[in-house]
Amino acid sequence: MRRLFLVCLTLLFGVLHAAAQDKTITGRVTDQASGEGLPGVTVLLKGTTTGTQTDGQGGFSLALPTTTETANARLVFSSIGFGTVERLIGSDTNITVALGTDTKQLGEVVVTALGLEAQSDQLGTAISTVKGGSLVQSGETSVITALSGKTPGVLITRSSGDPGASANIQIRGANTILNSNQPLIVVDGIPISNSSIGNDGILTSIGGAGSNQTDGVVQASRLNDINPSDIASIEVLKGAAAAALWGSRASNGVLIITTKKGQAGDKVNISVRSAVGFDRINKTVPLQTTYGQGTNGRYSQTNPRSWGDKISDRTGGADAFITDPAAPGYRGFITFDDGSKRYALAAGSPTSVHGGKNSRNTFDHNDELFRTGYTLDNQVSVSGGDLKSKFYLSLGNTHTQGIAKRNSDNDRSTIRFNADRQLAEKFRVGVNVTYARTVSNRVQQGSNLSGIFLGGLRTPADVNNEPFTGTYTDVNGNIFRDRQVSFRNPVGANSITDDAGNVIGNPGFDNPFWTIDRVKNQTRVNRVLGSVEMNYDITSWLALLNRTGVDYYTDRRMEYFPLGSGAAVQGKLTEEEISEGQFNNDVILRATRSLNENINLNALVGFNVNSRRSSQVGASVTSFVNPFSPPQVDNTPATTRTPFNLLVEQRTAAAYAQVDLSLFDQVFLSGTGRSESASTFGPEAQSTFFYPAATVAWQFTKLAPLADNAFLSFGKLRVAYGSVGIQPTPYLTRTYYVPAGNSSLVDGYTLGVDAANYGGGFKRSTTLGNAKLRPERKTEIEAGFDLRFLQDRIKLGATVYNNESKDVILQVPVAATTGFQLINDNAATVRNRGIELDLSADVIKTEDFQVTLSPNFSKNRNEVVDLSGAESVSLTGFEGSQSRAVKGYQLGALWGNRWARNDQGKQILNADGFPTQAATEGIIGDPNPKWRGALGATVRYKGLSVYALVDHVNNIDVWNGTKGALYSYGAHADLSKETTVSAAQAATLKLYNGQTVAERYTANTDGSYTFRGNITNFGGGDVVRDEQWYRLGLGNGFNGPAEQFVENVNYTRLREVTLSYSIGSQAFRDFTKLRSIDLSITGRNLVLWTDYTGVDPETNLTGVSNGRGLDYFNNPSTRSILFTVQFNY
Repeated sequence: MRRLFLVCLTLLFGVLHAAAQDKTITGRVTDQASGEGLPGVTVLLKGTTTGTQTDGQGGFSLALPTTTETANARLVFSSIGFGTVERLIGSDTNITVALGTDTKQLGEVVVTALGLEAQSDQLGTAISTVKGGSLVQSGETSVITALSGKTPGVLITRSSGDPGASANIQIRGANTILNSNQPLIVVDGIPISNSSIGNDGILTSIGGAGSNQTDGVVQASRLNDINPSDIASIEVLKGAAAAALWGSRASNGVLIITTKKGQAGDKVNISVRSAVGFDRINKTVPLQTTYGQGTNGRYSQTNPRSWGDKISDRTGGADAFITDPAAPGYRGFITFDDGSKRYALAAGSPTSVHGGKNSRNTFDHNDELFRTGYTLDNQVSVSGGDLKSKFYLSLGNTHTQGIAKRNSDNDRSTIRFNADRQLAEKFRVGVNVTYARTVSNRVQQGSNLSGIFLGGLRTPADVNNEPFTGTYTDVNGNIFRDRQVSFRNPVGANSITDDAGNVIGNPGFDNPFWTIDRVKNQTRVNRVLGSVEMNYDITSWLALLNRTGVDYYTDRRMEYFPLGSGAAVQGKLTEEEISEGQFNNDVILRATRSLNENINLNALVGFNVNSRRSSQVGASVTSFVNPFSPPQVDNTPATTRTPFNLLVEQRTAAAYAQVDLSLFDQVFLSGTGRSESASTFGPEAQSTFFYPAATVAWQFTKLAPLADNAFLSFGKLRVAYGSVGIQPTPYLTRTYYVPAGNSSLVDGYTLGVDAANYGGGFKRSTTLGNAKLRPERKTEIEAGFDLRFLQDRIKLGATVYNNESKDVILQVPVAATTGFQLINDNAATVRNRGIELDLSADVIKTEDFQVTLSPNFSKNRNEVVDLSGAESVSLTGFEGSQSRAVKGYQLGALWGNRWARNDQGKQILNADGFPTQAATEGIIGDPNPKWRGALGATVRYKGLSVYALVDHVNNIDVWNGTKGALYSYGAHADLSKETTVSAAQAATLKLYNGQTVAERYTANTDGSYTFRGNITNFGGGDVVRDEQWYRLGLGNGFNGPAEQFVENVNYTRLREVTLSYSIGSQAFRDFTKLRSIDLSITGRNLVLWTDYTGVDPETNLTGVSNGRGLDYFNNPSTRSILFTVQFNY
C-alpha cells in the first residue's frame, strides 16, 4: 500500500509540474455544424510534444516553452471524426477554432471486450454505448437501474423501491436455468463481482442463479457500490461474438464500464456537484374501508379478517371495552406510554353484529407506513494532465432515506484515484484505485410474518396500528413489559384464541410499525477495487500490455428479531460476515501493421489468470434469555446457537488471440479464439474448452457509386458468429458430505439417531458428483446493418440474432440402486431469437436549436427446448404458484393451480354454476415481455435542454399474490361492493356453499336482500360471489387456483424527464473564473400507465433470480424529483 501511495504521488506531482511554464495560449474549439464546444480535441504545438486537450466545453489552455517563437509557431487541432486544422499563433493569446466533420474518417470510438478501443464502424457486432453523463442525469443512484430504457435488448427488473435494492439485468434473454443470467461486469478491463447474496446461501456469489427466497429483505447488487458519477461510458456487449474473449463467463453478455480519467491539459479541472432528491410511493394497493374486523358480517376483535360488520352502521363514539375482570371475555389490558389503556371488545352476534365496537374511525394502512424519502448526493472531482501525465481524483457520498418511516436507508461513500504517466519514451504506467463503503438498513417484505406490507395491508380498516407497544397486564395481574400490539392480538396477550378456536401466539403477524422500528437488518460493506496497467512499445507496431486487478469486499450483516416478533416469537439474531475476492491478470501482446496500401492488420495474443474466493462465517441464535438485552449472541441457550461457515474457491486460466484485417478500408474481418481451463470443470471432462468467434463488416457506401452520397452518408452490413459459455458452480464435480441431524441417520425401523447428541456426524449427500461435468455452451449468429442519412443526422441500426445454449446444467434423477437421488449433469437446451432496432434522428439541427429523437425497440423469444426428459423444473416461488423452466415455453413461465377446463378450453362448472379447480398444475402465465420499446427526446436551445425518456413493456403476465391474500382477508378494495336483489332473485341465486341468498341473508324491510358481494355468470347462469366464495371457497389465493390472480399487463413509464441549463459563456468565464455552472431538475418514474392492480408490474419478489413475475406483498416502488447544481472550475 505504501508503494502504491508513492507511485500515485509521483504521478500527481509529475502532472502538476507542467504548470511551471511561462507563455500561455487560451481558446475554444467548436463544432462547425452546431457551434457547440468540442471536448477532447488534441491541441499540439507543431513539431513538438507540447500539447493539451480541450475540456468538456471545448476550452483549452496551453503553456508554451519560453523558447517558442510565436511569430512562426503553429497549433495543430485534431479529433477523430473531424478534419485537422492548423493555426498560426503570431501575436494572438486567445484562439478560437471551428472543426468540420471529416466524412472520410472513421466513426465513434467504443471499448471492446478487453477494455481496448476500436472504431465502431469497423465492428461486425452490435454494441450499445451509454454515456456516463446520461446515467447521472437519470437521477438513479444505481448503475443498473440507470440503464433502463436506454438500449435495446436489455431487460432490467427492479426488486423493490427500497434504497439500494438489487435489480436484475438480462441481455438477449435467459441462457441458463440453475446458473446466473446476469452479465459479466468489467471495469477498466478488470472483471468485478455483481453478486446479490440473499439470506439463503453464498454460492450465488460465484455463479449461482441468485436468491430464490420469498421473504426477508431485498439485498443490494454489488454493482451498486460503483459511483455513477465516476463512469465515463458503458458499452453493452450483447452477442457471443462481441464477448467471446471472455469465454466461459460471457454467455450472458458483458457490460464494459470505462471510468473517468484526467484530460490532457496544463491546468487542474475541478467539479463540485450537489443534488437533493425527494421520493414518494409510486403506486399503492387499493384497500377497502367499508367493513370492519371479523367474519360473517359480525365484528370480532380476535379474527384477522375484514369480513365483519359495516362500519358506517355503527353507533359512533367510544368503544365498549371489557374492563371488569369478572366479566366474560376479559383478557387483561395493555397500557401505552401515554397512559391510555386498551381492553378486549365483545364480539358481534346475530342480534348485535357490532358487539362492543362503536367507533366509525378508519385508518389508511398504505399512507401510515410511508413518508417522503430523500436523497442527498455530493460529488467532488479534480483532474488534469498533459501529454505525458493524467490524473483524476473523486470523492462522493450518496445518502438515501427510504419511504418507509424508519430503518430504511442506504449510505454510499466512495473515493477514487487514477493516474497514468509516460515514464519513458516507450513505457507508460497507470494505476486505478477505488474504495467504497456502503451502509444499509433494510425492511422486511414478502411472505414473511414480519413483512411490512403483509402485516400492514392485512390489517382491517378499523384497526389503528399505533401505538404498537405497551405493558400488558394479564387476567391474574401479572405484568409483561414491551409487548407488541397487532390486529391479531390487540391487547398484547401472550396468546389468544380466535373465533375458530385456534390459539394464536403474540403477535400472529407483526404490526408493521414493530417491523420498521424494532426488526433490524443491517449491512456494512467495505470494498476495494484496484488495478495497475503497464504498456511498453517494443517497436512502432508492436506493444506489450500487462493489466493486474483486484476486487475485494467484506459484507458484515446483522438480522435481529426482538422477543415477541411474528417471525421469531422467542427472538432471533443472525450475525455473519461475507467476503468475496477476485484477482485477475492479463498479459497482451498487440501488433498493428499495414501489410500494403490496401490491407491493414491488427492482432493480439493474450494470457489470462483469474482467481475467485468467497467465504461466509457467522452464527444464528434463538430464544433470548434476557428480553431487554441488546442484540448479542450469548443471550441465548447454547442449544439454540447455530454457527455456520462456508469457503468457495475457483480458478481459471486461458490463452486467447484476435486478428483483425481491414481490406481496402471497406471490408473488415475479425476472428477471435479463447482456450480456457477452470477448476470447476470435471476432471474426467476435457481439460480445456475453446471459444471461437468471427465477424465480417462491409461498408458498402465506400463503393464508387455510393461514395459522397448526399442522402445515404454511411452504410454497413455485418454478420457475426460466436461461442461462449458458463462455468459450472464450484464443487458440483464432487460427492460431498453434509451434517447429519435427527432423522438423517435412520434404518427404517427405529426413530433414528440425532448425531448432535453423539459429538456430531455427517452423512453422504444424496446428490452424486459428476466428474464429467462440462461448461454450458452458447453459440450465436447475428446479422444486421448500420445506416446513416443526411450527413449523419439520422442513424439506424438493426440486428437479428439466434442463439442456442446447450449442455445447460440440471439436477437429473438417477437410479435408486446408485445410492443417490440426483446428479448435476449437462442436460438441458435453451434457445433465444430476437430483433433489435436503434434509431437516432436530429429532427431539427441549427446552431442554437436542436431536436433529437432516439427510439429503440427489441423483441426476444425464449424457449426451453429440452430438459432431459423432465417436463418442468422449479426456479422459485410457492407451492401452487411458481416460476419454472417448462419444456416448450419461455424460461420463468408461471406455473400453478388452474381452473378445470374441457377440451374446448371452457371452465368446468359445478352443479351450482361455480368453476372447479383442476386436479393438476400447469402453465398459468408468461412473465417475459412480448416486446419492449423506448423513446428518448432531447430539445436543446443554446444552454437550455429538456430530455425525456418513455419506455413501454408489452404483454407480460404477473401473479398478483397480494390480491389473492387480501381477497381471503376481505381487505381488498374490490370487495367493498354491496348488491341488492329482489326477493325473487334471492330465492334462486346460489352462493358457493349451496345456499341461496334468501337462505343466507336477512331480508330488508321492503323484502329485498342486500349482501356484500356481486353477481357473476361463469357460463352456467348467475351466481353470487360473496364471503362464501372469497374467504371459504376458491375465490382467494389460499384455497383457489393461482391462475385467477395472474394479470396480463402492459405498462408505459415516464422513466425520466430532465430540464437543465448550462451557464458557460466567455463573458461568464472571464467574470467568475469558472468554466461553467450546470443546473438541472430531474423527475424519475413520475408517471406509470398500467392496468396492473398491484404495486408495480416491474417488481419481483425473489429479487435477482431466474424466476420472475411474482408479486406477494413486495415493497412498493417510488417516483422521484431531483434538484442538482454543478460548479466546474
